[in-house]
Amino acid sequence: MKIQLKGLIHLVFPKLENFFRSGIHIAACYTLLKEYSTPEDIAALRSDKLTNLLFKAYHGRFGRDTAKALKSLAKSSVGVKNPYISIQIAQTIAQIELLEDQIDELDNAIAEAYDEIDSVIKSVSGVGNIDGAIIFGVIGDIRRFPDASKLLSYAGLDSRIRQSGRFQAKSTRMSKRGSSMLRYALVNTAWQLSLHNETFKAYYDLKRSQGLNHYGALGHVAHKFVRVLFRLLRDDIPFENAKLSA
Repeated sequence: MKIQLKGLIHLVFPKLENFFRSGIHIAACYTLLKEYSTPEDIAALRSDKLTNLLFKAYHGRFGRDTAKALKSLAKSSVGVKNPYISIQIAQTIAQIELLEDQIDELDNAIAEAYDEIDSVIKSVSGVGNIDGAIIFGVIGDIRRFPDASKLLSYAGLDSRIRQSGRFQAKSTRMSKRGSSMLRYALVNTAWQLSLHNETFKAYYDLKRSQGLNHYGALGHVAHKFVRVLFRLLRDDIPFENAKLSA
């Protein structure tokens, strides 16, 4: 929906895309466009009304100078004059805001449910509520997996086999054959561990020094974390008691 909104704004008011430093997806821009979705409407606004609108929508960060610059930009706009596109802009913003409210509601519900579970996953400081809930929910009973390699395969983090004619070699790329949700949560967690855990950071830095790019190194960190996670779940021990090595 945000991509669609950007396309619509590009048709009607292309210069607006780069006017706000944070881009078009901010409260001030949404508040403005829901009521005044054409450059002609914005240019016709009284300066004090536009100033107050921007000031309230962005908690005082935009003032008279911003309003004056925006009016000037609107007057020089060369966008398409189409009232139906303007209606689409307002409706698209309303849909985006509804979706964001629903996402927030779901995030809160997931966080509440995650607080109630008893799992060693919660002992890993790099696991957030959403990622932790995904990992807990998708893995389920760890006894389903006889060893860590099976869990890696289930997450699609195992290496795939490249084959061409008589040549056959193991690729360093993950197979991505398993659960995309679990893989997403594990890679997110791997990045947080790379930032905040000394052992995983050292491992990430080692892989980068060996020539891997960011995502390649992150894949290796995720791979290592899965092996640690398997041990935590199998033996029911908290993360701080696990023996880690770079």
